[in-house]
Amino acid sequence: MDEVDGVGAGDRGGINALIQVIKLTKTPIICICNDRMNRKLQSLINYCYDLKFNRPSKEAVIRRILLICQAEKLNVDRGTLEKIIESSGMDIR
Repeated sequence: MDEVDGVGAGDRGGINALIQVIKLTKTPIICICNDRMNRKLQSLINYCYDLKFNRPSKEAVIRRILLICQAEKLNVDRGTLEKIIESSGMDIR
């Protein structure tokens, strides 16, 4: 479930409903948030395995994009890629 830190904006009981589903299901539920410290998530955190990801380095993103360009037979110069990657804040999506 993406954006669990946004649950509750105009919705009442969303986090509690999610906790009940997590308690009952045998199927793993992946909850994704941007603001791990959001107070709304405090009760949910007790039912989750907390896994943190770091933003990739610019060089790691460049290497990955170059591999994709090569596979797609695209010729993009490194300087252009660097500008695109920097403007996206190293967001690999």
